[in-house]
Amino acid sequence: MIAFEGSSTGMKFVASGLTDVGRERDHNEDTFLVDETLGLFLVADGMGGHRAGEVASALARDTVHEFVRDSAVPTRLDVLDQAIRRANQRVVREGQANRAHKGMGTTIVALITDGDALGIAHAGDSRCYRFRDGALSRMTRDHSLIEELGGDDPAVMAALAGYSNVITRALGTAADTAPDVRRESVKTGDLFLLCSDGLCGPVDDAALQRLLAEGGTLEDICKRLIAEANERGGPDNISVVLLRADE
Repeated sequence: MIAFEGSSTGMKFVASGLTDVGRERDHNEDTFLVDETLGLFLVADGMGGHRAGEVASALARDTVHEFVRDSAVPTRLDVLDQAIRRANQRVVREGQANRAHKGMGTTIVALITDGDALGIAHAGDSRCYRFRDGALSRMTRDHSLIEELGGDDPAVMAALAGYSNVITRALGTAADTAPDVRRESVKTGDLFLLCSDGLCGPVDDAALQRLLAEGGTLEDICKRLIAEANERGGPDNISVVLLRADE
């Protein structure tokens, strides 16, 4: 568990993160980052045989972290965009250079503080949600076959039931993979959730909203979210990062 308090141009952010292997996997290919100094937060969900997924997610995390820390790019959103593009290049190269890591990849979702706003970037089906005034909103759209062909349309979901895990964009899968990026204004009290699909797969949005509304410390909420995913079978690794804007 990691928790911190940091500030950014008048807005104070409080964050916490947690990861869990779940109930059906024997190792954890997820990773997360909370860096109070840089104002950088991310979740990455690795994929690939022979534990290559955990290599991909860790490589992506470390590359983004290093690039943001060392970069002279003038705008925060551009820094995050370029950091994720660099991470993709490194995951691709590692997959090509090491036979054991061939075909590995990772999803990623990240936030970067930007004054009284946040930059949001993602590739894959790891998600960002915002909980504001008691209501939950998804801030990212999955790069998945189901979502790109119809999202929550019941007919589409039924027709593609056997393809629910097909990802259409992830780091390491193509040399030109790039994240979707946006800048979002922040209000005091906003709570942002980053998560791998080990949480948002078994736990639907209505349940997420209920769990966030129960309040408590960010540490407690992280534990509650993880516990809920495990109570619903824990079919995958589960990672969450919570970021709250305080006065």
